[in-house]
Amino acid sequence: MKYVILSITAIAALFGLIFLVTGLIRRKLKKKPPIGVHILISVAMGLAVLGVAFLVFVNVHYPADAEARRIIDEQGSVKVTETDEGYMIDGEGEDTALCFYPGAKVDAESYLPLMKRLAQKGVDCFLIKPPMRMAIFDMNAAERIVGKYNYETWLVSGHSMGGIAAASCAAGNSELIDGVVLLAAYPNGKISDDTLLLSIYGSEDKLLDYAAYENAKQYFPENAYEVVIEGGNHAGFGNYGKQDGDGNASISSEEQQERTVEEILKLLLRQR
Repeated sequence: MKYVILSITAIAALFGLIFLVTGLIRRKLKKKPPIGVHILISVAMGLAVLGVAFLVFVNVHYPADAEARRIIDEQGSVKVTETDEGYMIDGEGEDTALCFYPGAKVDAESYLPLMKRLAQKGVDCFLIKPPMRMAIFDMNAAERIVGKYNYETWLVSGHSMGGIAAASCAAGNSELIDGVVLLAAYPNGKISDDTLLLSIYGSEDKLLDYAAYENAKQYFPENAYEVVIEGGNHAGFGNYGKQDGDGNASISSEEQQERTVEEILKLLLRQR
């Protein structure tokens, strides 16, 4: 909530500053434009500045490391193919699949190592590649994927902002989704008690808003499970390096992802 308030305050300050500057310019003109035109010009300038700032914001991102990108071209028991929504990571499993939303401003490919580990354990994965690396711009992607494939069991998952998208999908499609896995994330609406929920975060995560997380537990279904990975941090679920403001992990990303896979498999055993 504090980030929303700060954003609104910053936008209001920006428009106020632009209105002030254009007002000073207007006063110096011999032929002053009508006040309505002045307001329209100020608003247009403000929107233009916001648009440029937003494009800069979303394009300064966290790229996937070389290890993650190599998985695309590897040949083995797990096959990676491109789909309309992103990637399909196909292992030997046939009855269970997971749709995954990446974290904000993170390359989707960063999560290929985690997806590969799941696929090796019998869970096919669909890694979503959202527009501008922002999962909230394509929150229905998992719903489209579920409609295209015939799996007995469907999970949706997401990291950070991607978790919000996954939770939203689960909340709106309880008849299609069997479980939701949140990685350093929390829902912003009630999830059906018919849906399993697994929440995982690292003990050294300094980016998760813990107050908001605790408040969001009211939206958890009755059969919710929470796991804290000791030594893990926010970025360790993916392969994109250190994230600004995050805590220092005392375990490797590989170990954090292995623990995550173990917990997801436990969730599936509970579902069965």
